[in-house]
Formats: sequence, C-alpha cells, structure tokens
Amino acid sequence: MNILTQMSLSDIRIMILCDFPMSAEECGHLFYDGDGVIKNLEEAHVWYKVAQRAGNHNVDSLVSYLDATLNKSRCCKLSTRVKHIYTRALLH
Repeated sequence: MNILTQMSLSDIRIMILCDFPMSAEECGHLFYDGDGVIKNLEEAHVWYKVAQRAGNHNVDSLVSYLDATLNKSRCCKLSTRVKHIYTRALLH
C-alpha cells in the first residue's frame, strides 16, 4: 500500500490549502512517472487537475497534454472525480 491510498480527506485538505506535506502536483508526478506507484496517466490527470483547481498553474501544460492524450469522455469522468475530491476535502 502506498502513501496515496492511505491519505484521508484531512490530508488532502491540508495538501490543497497548505501545499504540505505532499502537493497535489507531486502526487500527479508520482503517477505520471510511476515513481513508487504503478504508472497511471488517468490518476496523474486527477491529481494535476486537483493542483490546478487549487491555483497551481505549473501543471497547465501537463493537464493540456493529458487532456489531448486521454479519451475525451474519460477526461469528463475524471473531472467529475476531481470536483468530488476537491469539494469533499474542503468541506471536511
């Protein structure tokens, strides 16, 4: 089990609001590169979008790339998941 599967909503909230201890961008990089987790571009897309939604525009080009690479209908479903993660974490 890796750190990302063990994160609570409180952990994600802290990550979004304080960029600590691991930023959403860094989570995206882990999945994008397969560093310590199974490489998964869809999961990378989710975390990059969470970072983007939190105001991190360093990931804009990565989001654009993954938007173009992944199936459009799949991106819509992933965006729904991003909204759910972000909203639930901030309301927690």
